[in-house]
Amino acid sequence: MKEGLRRRLPALVTLAALLGFAGASFWMLAVSERSEPGAGQQARGTEPDYIIDNFRYVNVAPDGKAKYLIEGERLTHVPATNISFIRQPRLTSYAPERPPTKVRADDARINGDHSEIHLENHVKLERPQTGGADKLIVESDYMLVLPDQDVARTDRPVRARLGDSTLNGTGMVADNARQLLTLQSRVNATYVQPQQAGQ
Repeated sequence: MKEGLRRRLPALVTLAALLGFAGASFWMLAVSERSEPGAGQQARGTEPDYIIDNFRYVNVAPDGKAKYLIEGERLTHVPATNISFIRQPRLTSYAPERPPTKVRADDARINGDHSEIHLENHVKLERPQTGGADKLIVESDYMLVLPDQDVARTDRPVRARLGDSTLNGTGMVADNARQLLTLQSRVNATYVQPQQAGQ
């Protein structure tokens, strides 16, 4: 019995060393994971927690009427930043006694409380013709829409068309509530006088 144990002793020592090494490896792995407690969470936090295709979101005023509508091809929400990314966004702003104003783009991102909508790439704002004003179309590669204030602005180049007249400039504020459009710098215009009725 003792002779057999002596013959197996080197193999048992080797097996014990291997088991000890494996145990140490698992312990080191556990310690390294504990030393970076946010690593796994950070990786998960950059992933979306939900994706919605062909969505519609309506913001309702206290009187129960729609204030604005956001819709798009796909919405992706990232919990780490609480930002939603939208593909092919369309924004419609409603107000009493005037037609809705619409803005569309290729992409958008919205902050958590929906107070800022950043529209990017082929942005187009359209305000229909009203009783005292021609149809307005404003185009840029970026606009910030503040839906609670009913304002759109940009610091980028813009091209605006009001009826047959055009305006080009850099920087813009469109106050939809007051029906005002302001270009801030490098403005040049081509004005076409509207034809009088009967001409």
